[in-house]
Amino acid sequence: MSIRQNILCISAICGISKTELLTEMKADVEILAKALGKTFDETVEELKNFYDGYHFSENSEDVFNPFSLVKALRSQKVAAYWFSSGTPSYLIKTLQKYHVGILDIEKKSASVDDFDVSPEQMTSAVPLLYQSGYLTIKKYNPILQSFQLDYPNKEVRLGMVKSLAPNYLSPIQMDNNGFIFEFLEQLYDGTMDGALQKMQAYLVSISNRLSNKNEKDFQTVFYLIFNLLGAYIKVEEDSAIGRADAVLHMPDTIYVMELKYDKSADEALQQIDDKGYLIPYSADGKRLVKVGVNYDSDKRTIGEWKIVER
Repeated sequence: MSIRQNILCISAICGISKTELLTEMKADVEILAKALGKTFDETVEELKNFYDGYHFSENSEDVFNPFSLVKALRSQKVAAYWFSSGTPSYLIKTLQKYHVGILDIEKKSASVDDFDVSPEQMTSAVPLLYQSGYLTIKKYNPILQSFQLDYPNKEVRLGMVKSLAPNYLSPIQMDNNGFIFEFLEQLYDGTMDGALQKMQAYLVSISNRLSNKNEKDFQTVFYLIFNLLGAYIKVEEDSAIGRADAVLHMPDTIYVMELKYDKSADEALQQIDDKGYLIPYSADGKRLVKVGVNYDSDKRTIGEWKIVER
């Protein structure tokens, strides 16, 4: 039997289903909800975002990571536990071996033959990422018989980002965390201008870390920054057409950000208007703020930005 067939045979016992969470584990979820100061439904949703999302076939139901889910219920805290259980140095080495960047990992299209192989037969990092649980099946195309592989949940995405960040940002994790906290402090004070000043100084401090000093470096750095911010606030980060580059959700304000490379902040603001990026958030009852940012490749940091409240 192939690796995938073996997994399919035991997929029902590889994790915890939502039904099991809402029945056998309901009392534990209620205790966690009380500890977090949230409703039962809000707590279930947070657990789902962090630990659910594993699929072992095109037809299997979502299952939760049992290790992390039980750990969260026992400690009464939702956090990223899986990566803390062991440093994935072998994974980092494999990604480096196959020249896989952080932007290359998610939303991978693959056939069964691409990820149903033994480690000895690997010609890419995809089999290891899938078999180790860093990627899981998210979609299946029956016509092409192809799968879309992606991070299963927030816990895995955040763990991967934190593990790879020192390769692209500061090699000292404390420096990266310090910037994230300073940026968030400015946002909580309602000062996006101050937050971007912090970002400008931080990017200057890591400019020598950017390997090629090109647009892909720019995209990688901002991808990492917004995903690291996502550990503490709700962040939408998407490069798809029809979506802003980043949307930051604060308690009373939503910041819709568009980033440009060697262009202008005005062009970024114009795109927010032309594409209607604010429209999905108009009914949220929060302040809506447009933020246009331009990255200056000569200075290797953000050169200008403009902030406009709707």
